[in-house]
This record gives sequence, C-alpha cells and structure tokens, in this order.
Amino acid sequence: MNIEKRLNDSDSLVCGVAASIAAKFGWSCFWTRVGWLALIVVKPALFLVVYFALALLKEKWA
Repeated sequence: MNIEKRLNDSDSLVCGVAASIAAKFGWSCFWTRVGWLALIVVKPALFLVVYFALALLKEKWA
C-alpha cells in the first residue's frame, strides 16, 4: 500500500490518537501523523509516553 495513502486514511494505525486529534481540530490526518512521527523521532521516550497517555484518554474526548 502507498505510504501517503495509508497515512491519510482516517483508520487508526496504532491507537488512533493522531486521527482523533485531526478530526477534533479539523486538521489533515496525514500532516498530523507526520507531525507525531517527527516528534517521536526527536524525543522518542517523551512523545511515546504522551502518545500512549493520550490513547488511554481518547475515549473521554468523544
């Protein structure tokens, strides 16, 4: 599958945090996921903890 098409798809890749954030704020799902990827590359431990903490709280956003 094309990587750009997969990143632009609104289905969850890992926990669906980026897709949920993009939908909540009306952002592009593709660029939200690219931003998360960039943050994880820069500071992996910190942003992975933040990502999974947001995954746990995602149910309460809706």
